[in-house]
Amino acid sequence: MVNTFRGRLLNIRDRLKQNTCVNLVWLINFLPNLAGFPLLSQKFKFFFWIVHTILLFYVCLLGTAMYQTYFAEDFVDSINSFFNISVFILIGNDSWWLISKRNDLNDLLKMVKKNDDLIIESGRFQEIHQKLMKSIKIIVIMCYMFHFVNDVMIFIPSRTIGMDDFSTVSCVGMEPLSSRPNRQACMVVLALQELTAIVAVCSYDVALLFLFSHTTVVFQILYQDMTEFANISKSHKTYYVVEDRLKNIVYRHVLALHTVRKLEDIYSVAIGIGFGLDAISMCLFFVLPLDVCLNFAPLIYHSLFIFFLYCFQGQRLTTASEKFEMAVYCCGWENLRVKERRQVLLMLKQAQKPVIVYAARVIPIRIHTFASTMQSIYKFVTIFKV
Repeated sequence: MVNTFRGRLLNIRDRLKQNTCVNLVWLINFLPNLAGFPLLSQKFKFFFWIVHTILLFYVCLLGTAMYQTYFAEDFVDSINSFFNISVFILIGNDSWWLISKRNDLNDLLKMVKKNDDLIIESGRFQEIHQKLMKSIKIIVIMCYMFHFVNDVMIFIPSRTIGMDDFSTVSCVGMEPLSSRPNRQACMVVLALQELTAIVAVCSYDVALLFLFSHTTVVFQILYQDMTEFANISKSHKTYYVVEDRLKNIVYRHVLALHTVRKLEDIYSVAIGIGFGLDAISMCLFFVLPLDVCLNFAPLIYHSLFIFFLYCFQGQRLTTASEKFEMAVYCCGWENLRVKERRQVLLMLKQAQKPVIVYAARVIPIRIHTFASTMQSIYKFVTIFKV
């Protein structure tokens, strides 16, 4: 038993040292696998989702409905309960995505793996590739650590100990909660509900961040490849070398664009709902009384952190694609034959279309969106306070 546990720890340590796509996929699948619903499994396992869904509706929805029906006294109490509804929608949105988009996610991960294999097979820029993959690993681990500190170490203790401070009936049917063992049983239920919710939300976040980051890496390597191709085209090398290299770049670029379109197709609605909740929650946080808002501070930290990280990764993807466009234009196409010039022209036309992932098909996921949203929230709060 001890040797088995030690062996697993050593396996985890070895995997964390490696900077490969396979190990990064293992890393984003670590928490789902631990909870019993591995993302890459062909069989769908229901136990976790049954427990998670029952607890989510019981604690968040039923508790809030009972509070609004029997205990809410004024408009402020109703507004306070919005945070509970916001938490319910956030968790429900991420859980729905993990269940409904499971097959699409597996297809997208296969495309990501193919992109990565093509980079390795080319035999070029291996050192750069390793550094970029290490940066993705750091982002994913950072996301795990944030959820552990913010949700497990901060929110769960405050939610279970101060269960009367959240504008909701914490455990319907277990009253009175002031006596034993009702209160202890309720604390267990609340903690279990929060743990299952954290698993779902964290799994969603790390999967999205990995997919954004890896697609950015693909475009960064394409930029490096196209820059080197410019030197080859001017060096009078044999045309079959130039032709094979160009075909490889064109194919990888088309596959990268397909990956971006697939990424937007399966994430657009879910990210749009998340962005809307983040904006409303941050507005209310600065408007409502401080003692009420502090109970939901971890929710605001999550909204701000994830909102920024999504926009930051989206901006990196757009910037990498723009750099690739310039590299295509400056690739020395004037030294190529007519056939290769046509290929470059077609690739340039595709590269000139901005690679921007949209939330809800209308909101561009880039740093300008984050900045403008923060500015709008500041204006709203300033007007409200005046």
